[in-house]
Amino acid sequence: MAAQDDELRESARNRGLKLVKSRRRKKGGDFGKYGLTDANGKELFGFGKTGLTARATEIEDYLRGAMRSDWKEAAKGLPKRRPAPKPKPAPKPKLKRLKIANLFAKLPAAKRKEVFTELIAQGGMRIERIVSDGQATPEDKPFVQEADEWVVVLQGSAAIRLEGHEETALKPGDHLLIPGGVKHWVTRTDPDGPTVWLAVHLG
Repeated sequence: MAAQDDELRESARNRGLKLVKSRRRKKGGDFGKYGLTDANGKELFGFGKTGLTARATEIEDYLRGAMRSDWKEAAKGLPKRRPAPKPKPAPKPKLKRLKIANLFAKLPAAKRKEVFTELIAQGGMRIERIVSDGQATPEDKPFVQEADEWVVVLQGSAAIRLEGHEETALKPGDHLLIPGGVKHWVTRTDPDGPTVWLAVHLG
């Protein structure tokens, strides 16, 4: 009971009130009952004609109710909290007019030298079309690039040799990855018509 009294007394003090507890043991009296006064001793709650009337739970309820009442009064002066605005939906990307192209349409003449046409360069990757017409790489001038390169033969025929490997014949649909820094030679391309390659430079 002493711990409960201390908690009630502290709670009342925090509200600027005083807790009063009866200790009279007169039969039919108010022993063990409580009351609350303000700081000047004015009776606020739990006082009757014959003494104190409130139980501990009633004191607790009163103090809680007073706290809620004070909070509501204080909240009246606060600006109303506006609901957070709903995020605007991300704008839909505008679909540009589709541009259709064909890898085999209007092939450039490549009899004199191979023709390299860049198709797209994005995110560190570059894709190009290569048109050959009977060319081969000179033995003393091998191809070599820093990044990996993936190539596929789309039309015609060719043969390729990578440093340290035998010559390999390529027909339409054949593809391979040429690691960066590796010397390589296109040893032949179709002498009877254009050979069309697709090359993807990775990085």
